[in-house]
Amino acid sequence: MFGEYRNIKISGIASVAPERVVDNLDIVGKMGSKRAKRQVQLTGINRRHLCQEGQAASHMATVAAERLLEKLDWDRDDIKVLVFVTQSPDVSTPATAMLIQKRLKIGVDCLAFDVNLGCTGYVSGLQIIAALLGNIKGKGLLLVGDGKYYEGNGEATTTDGLLFGDGASATALEYEEGAAGFLYSQYTDGSRHQLLTMSLDGDLYMDGNAILLFSLDEVSKSIIDMRNHFQIDEGMVDYYILHQAQKLILDGIANECDIENEKVLISYDEFGNTSTATIPFTICNNESILKQKGRVGLFLSGFGVGLAWANVYITVDTDTIMPVELSDFVYGE
Repeated sequence: MFGEYRNIKISGIASVAPERVVDNLDIVGKMGSKRAKRQVQLTGINRRHLCQEGQAASHMATVAAERLLEKLDWDRDDIKVLVFVTQSPDVSTPATAMLIQKRLKIGVDCLAFDVNLGCTGYVSGLQIIAALLGNIKGKGLLLVGDGKYYEGNGEATTTDGLLFGDGASATALEYEEGAAGFLYSQYTDGSRHQLLTMSLDGDLYMDGNAILLFSLDEVSKSIIDMRNHFQIDEGMVDYYILHQAQKLILDGIANECDIENEKVLISYDEFGNTSTATIPFTICNNESILKQKGRVGLFLSGFGVGLAWANVYITVDTDTIMPVELSDFVYGE
């Protein structure tokens, strides 16, 4: 599925990670496993930031939104849409987005809801916000984030546990006549949902080999197909921001799609796989590189849980990008 949204622009991006850092090499040393050490080398995930006790994805998302709104100096009552894309809500009901709306002191003339998506969450969230703003105009906030990927004290007991970190991000979007908007493609194959799934008790199952093949085959093909469909040449793309699954997968996609390594920005080495937040995290983590130009063309690609995969091509003014902030702030309700 291909499409386009017009008259929509990104006005700001902010990301927040917990202050607590876990070094994967320290963990595999305690495991005493050569296989685990080899996995760290293959995945490229050296460190991860993990939540403190009582800290949730919604707290980090709210802090990111606060920083962004302070920078933009928006009238909060102008925000008409607030979407929180997460797989780790604070409560089962009501939507955690409503708690965030209260914390941010946004007025009642606002639609706020959660979306349960994983690795495609940011790319799909951009489409959701754009579709709503195209109708109601005004301004919107896209919040994405996940937390609680650690076990107890944060020291993973399995090699899969070495992949995931915690973090959240806020993106401000607004309707503006004449704004370029963005192009997108979107796919879902629920028949393979069992390849990457988490039970209600929090037990994660992942078929690593199947996910690797899916990434190299369908995801790579979707990137090539979208470039061909919209005639996006390499001169239009300054950087590719891919879901930060791990180094092995990103290197494989770049090779399949003939993408220069210098164009593939990363954040997995410091933050791991932060699920819904990996794409904005990578943008914020590389803000100094991106700001070498005033405006950049970005090709975003999210893929994973679902199985789902989605792409967006968008141009962004780089002065809207804020660096990753570390925070352990917890809101008292």
